[in-house]
Amino acid sequence: MRQLEIPKTPEGLTESLDRHCRFVAGPVCVAVSGGGDSLALLLIAADWARKRGRSVLALTVDHGLRPEAAAEARFVADVAAWYGIAHRTLCWQAPRSGQAKARAARHGLLAAAAREAGSVLILTAHTEDDQAETFLIRARAGSGWYGLAGIQPLSLSPAEASGVPVFLSRPLLTASRADLRDLLRANGQNWVEDPTNDNPAYERVRMRQLLAADPSLRTRVLALQKRLQLLRKVQDRSLGRWLSGEVETRPDGTLRAPLPLPDGELGGRALAALITLASGRTRPVRSDALSRLAHRIAHPDTLRPATLGGAAIWIRNGHLEVGAEHVLPPEQVNAIPARLSAMVTTCSGEM
Repeated sequence: MRQLEIPKTPEGLTESLDRHCRFVAGPVCVAVSGGGDSLALLLIAADWARKRGRSVLALTVDHGLRPEAAAEARFVADVAAWYGIAHRTLCWQAPRSGQAKARAARHGLLAAAAREAGSVLILTAHTEDDQAETFLIRARAGSGWYGLAGIQPLSLSPAEASGVPVFLSRPLLTASRADLRDLLRANGQNWVEDPTNDNPAYERVRMRQLLAADPSLRTRVLALQKRLQLLRKVQDRSLGRWLSGEVETRPDGTLRAPLPLPDGELGGRALAALITLASGRTRPVRSDALSRLAHRIAHPDTLRPATLGGAAIWIRNGHLEVGAEHVLPPEQVNAIPARLSAMVTTCSGEM
């Protein structure tokens, strides 16, 4: 592999990669679109892996929605070959328009490829610029403090809930796009510019332009978000302790937890976690419906069996029981204990 010359390593990056990758079996999988952020991540991950005696697998999704997609995938394959990195192009066989469909397909393909390679971890190239943009997008949508904390360093893949759980790790959240492009230029490496990144029809592009026009706004947003991240870490760890210590999984996929649920917002997040696990769905439950159900559970004498988010919820012998509203495939039921364990891992923020 070529020796990389990194002009400025983002603060804490080596420690982040060690924390998330060092003890995970299989190759370190990296999602690479060919853009500047993901190519920089590939080079950084390759340099880290070389020093740790690990292998890297670059994964590129050809979604087929733009004529340039196939050429961009070939470009990434060529770059990976130049650096001696294994690469796979994953093709979406039945492309359909719509960002949500494309996102679901992309994550499904990436998770399947990681599992096939013997890995349960995929690195993605979200940066601190993405964090600032996400804050503004969620603030405009009326998000609470938990959502404004932004993108998390470690999360479960939103791919289908059957099979071995796959994690997404984001080691570049403290790095700026400008620094990453400096890294690429120092190595004489070009990258692909996605034309949609300049299209103001997309809200993220509008937020990006707003931040570029006022650098002080970016600084203020990131400072606030850093404090919110610390608060979220405290609550997530409390949720992880509750999930690991109080939740029982049954062979039929039903989850059982003692009442009352944790106090305040944590109780709502605990209920949301149970619904997500039991239903096998990855979309978040609507916050208003979740709040109403949590209030009803707090008054169990008047609660009748309810449904929400694809799950059935009822109370029996002083315990809350949550199961799938409709029959799930056996492989999805069998995956619930592993997904519960994986959810606890993401709450801790460390592999």
